[in-house]
Amino acid sequence: MPPLNTQTADAGPQGTERSAVIALLLAALLIRVLYAAFNGVLPWNDMAGWNQGRLELLRGEPYTVHWTPLYPFLLAQVSRLTGENYFLLNCVNAVLNTFACLFTWQAAREVFGRRTALLALAAAAFYVDTVWYSATMLAENLALMMIALLTLRFVKDGKPAVNGFIFGLACLTKGLFLALFPGFIYWLYLKYRLEGWRKKAAVFTGVALLTIAPWAARNFMVYKAPVLLEPHWASAVFVGHNPYATGGCDYYFLDHEYGDFYKDPSLSIIETNRIFIKKSVEFALGNPLRELQLVVLKASKHLTFSTSFVYNSGDYPARKWMYALSLLQHMLIFPLCVFGMAFSFSDKKAFGFSMIVGILAGAFITLFSANTRMRIPFASAMLVLAAHGAALLPGLLAKVRSGGAGEIKGRLYAAVSVTALLYLNFLYQLLTRYRDVTSRFG
Repeated sequence: MPPLNTQTADAGPQGTERSAVIALLLAALLIRVLYAAFNGVLPWNDMAGWNQGRLELLRGEPYTVHWTPLYPFLLAQVSRLTGENYFLLNCVNAVLNTFACLFTWQAAREVFGRRTALLALAAAAFYVDTVWYSATMLAENLALMMIALLTLRFVKDGKPAVNGFIFGLACLTKGLFLALFPGFIYWLYLKYRLEGWRKKAAVFTGVALLTIAPWAARNFMVYKAPVLLEPHWASAVFVGHNPYATGGCDYYFLDHEYGDFYKDPSLSIIETNRIFIKKSVEFALGNPLRELQLVVLKASKHLTFSTSFVYNSGDYPARKWMYALSLLQHMLIFPLCVFGMAFSFSDKKAFGFSMIVGILAGAFITLFSANTRMRIPFASAMLVLAAHGAALLPGLLAKVRSGGAGEIKGRLYAAVSVTALLYLNFLYQLLTRYRDVTSRFG
């Protein structure tokens, strides 16, 4: 079947397209810098942890934060040049976000053509959640850029060694990205199965491991145990698999004797992590029906139209308007993303976008707990797929009206069904969480 979207990726942007790209990139940067200028909220919650890591690296002190080091290392180097200035550090986030927009546009153009690429760039430039995150000291800002760059490299058939290095750096930004490893290996298989894909996969894997190796060696010396990226990774698993789990990122087990080990000072972080794994496995194996119920609850909470910025209770500028605009954007972006996935999944060049969204969303619906914050790392891929879906819609509607939709009927029904479920879930979330949300902004 010929593709519905017949755009092609030509040699390069010219004339009006180049002007539009420059204008959108400047708009993306300006919006984020202006929002940072009006933001007076100092680092708190997880942001305080990243800030602590930055200060430790800046002062040459031991790094005591139990998170991957690349983001605080970057901020520490900026601080050496600028001094203590949170606005300038947030401007760094704005620049990282803008580069993510650029890489998003380039990847979309390479696969889907100019029109889809400009739609993806516009969506990325004005995406409320990344504007919000750019005003906070969170590793999501660097993570978004890293995964957008890696996707572009794969789309453009970049050298496996360079891609492996970037993937290693991405994992040193957010350990979560390690979950994408099987997907990238499979993408290599799809693209090069007749051209020695095993060698490319081995090079990609080897360089990625070499990139991570110094950090893993440091962890072994600090924790006296093998730790590839983070020593407490299983806590996110335990939150989603315990008798008091609700599907969300809730710590109700702390209110019961069952969770006393979590705050036991006699246990090392490695011992606590092992207990996380042990208790999670025991609960999952002993309560299969509850596990199925939790998967449904996680899907409902993770795929809500609500903002991915989970710190919206903070006194951020225009937070009510930002929350509302994010909601409206997701009501449009999510269904379009579904259509984009449905009609591009079999395309080996476009496979990576769906793979990134599918693996990261699936991980938090099954393995971990639902946390809308973790949608940010796949925002670039999601927006490209949404732009592709938007570009396809006129052709899809024309086929339906002309009665020629028979050959795409299965994918069309699937996309419409998932879209209907997304909106039904929105109604459910509205009925069950309306008071909670309104009280937060009261």
